[in-house]
Amino acid sequence: MERQRLASQGMQAFDSTGEFWLPSPHGVKRYGRLVFDPIEGATLTLADPLVERRANGEEYEKEGGQRSRIFGVIDHGGVSEPVTLIDSVQNNRRKYRPNFLLVGGHFETDEETAFESVIVRLRDAAPWVNRKAITVEVDSAVEGMDRRQVVCRLDMPGENQARFSRGEITVVFHWSRDDAELESFKVTYWPEFVIEYDKMTSLAEIIEDAGHLNSLSSLCVDRADAFISLRAYRKDFPEVSINGEPFYNTRRPIELKARMQEPGRQREVRALSSHDVIVPLEEFGGVQAIATWLDCVPAITPIVGSLLTMRAQSIYSENRFLNVASATEGLHRALIGGGEYMPTKEFDKLRRAIRSQLIPDVHRTWFNNLMVHANDFNLDRRLRDLVAELGDLSGYLVGSNVDSWVAAVKKARNNLTHLDESRRKFDGADLYWLAESLFNVTRLCLLLRAGLEKQGLPKIVQRIHGWSDVGRLERAVDRIAGLPPRE
Repeated sequence: MERQRLASQGMQAFDSTGEFWLPSPHGVKRYGRLVFDPIEGATLTLADPLVERRANGEEYEKEGGQRSRIFGVIDHGGVSEPVTLIDSVQNNRRKYRPNFLLVGGHFETDEETAFESVIVRLRDAAPWVNRKAITVEVDSAVEGMDRRQVVCRLDMPGENQARFSRGEITVVFHWSRDDAELESFKVTYWPEFVIEYDKMTSLAEIIEDAGHLNSLSSLCVDRADAFISLRAYRKDFPEVSINGEPFYNTRRPIELKARMQEPGRQREVRALSSHDVIVPLEEFGGVQAIATWLDCVPAITPIVGSLLTMRAQSIYSENRFLNVASATEGLHRALIGGGEYMPTKEFDKLRRAIRSQLIPDVHRTWFNNLMVHANDFNLDRRLRDLVAELGDLSGYLVGSNVDSWVAAVKKARNNLTHLDESRRKFDGADLYWLAESLFNVTRLCLLLRAGLEKQGLPKIVQRIHGWSDVGRLERAVDRIAGLPPRE
């Protein structure tokens, strides 16, 4: 039986020793150990507390439980590397938990921590991009000898690029060869995403853009993707020789390290193949669609975040459903339109008439708050609008009876939102299947607005349908909606 291929869950861990100090002319260097783990994050453990030295030689500790910057030089893979620890929370006088690490340079302020470009490598990018490069041309026994002849060819795909409002994004490909003497010969190739900005860009904005790439990949490959590496570049940080001389016209990688996975997530997961991907990059619209995504998604980041909790490993089924329902309603409000039952002027006239004739002054504030969203579409209308965008294909995602599905979603959302002792409890599996259907409808409507062509929907829905169980969903819908079982 073929052994299942596994993929790493994130950035490469390390455990290094070195010297660390506060970034000021008076910072005193302390010996310490810096450990980074992609699941647990980074921890700095010092032999002595971080202090500064006054003019008279006296050492003193700064008060406060957080350090915005700590500098260090560590032994990283046999090479001395400068490192900046950002937003470090102090557990005790000798232990810090930094939020981010920048390996490769010292950056004292937020203003200094800006870059011209970033290269993002994602764990599931290869099956998502799906550009074949390695071909086995010959694999045969050599006659009369106990050996085989194997000939492989590596054809690197060309680069694809597109502009977005703040720069240019390119999909590039890299390869490496890793041999173990007498044991193995291995050639690996992988895609990466290069963002070249039009101007120096803050680390915070770069992290947001990388997160948007991750969220798009996660929606398309149908599981929470993971960062393998984030490398930022700027011209005034060139590559240097062993003796410290800079190499002309080069840029040294500044590697960002941070915990970007759920605590408790397993170290390795099954490696995806291209057949596992719900929305391949080319069907989504290629690199141009990624550029469109980078421009449109910042306005709806909370919606995308809530939607992707559907693929979180550890979350209660009630919270999963409520998050996805919130994302569905928010998506309709943000991208399709707030929706009004009557023109605003007509509604305001009606509201004023009711208030002046029926509402006492003492209750005016309550009435005004009550009417703030009274003219908005309700959840029923928003669900039907989203389902209608998918046409006849929606039956593969929500079942054969849209009315029953809408009723089930409304009942579950209202029941879980208004907590009281008499509220009905739902089976966790039923909530999961209902949330899954809601997730699939919302995901496709979102991707349609980010570059996915409608003619590509049938193949994508077919892939989703192949992994789902509509019959089980319909039974869950009937139980939640309180309907008799279907024949």
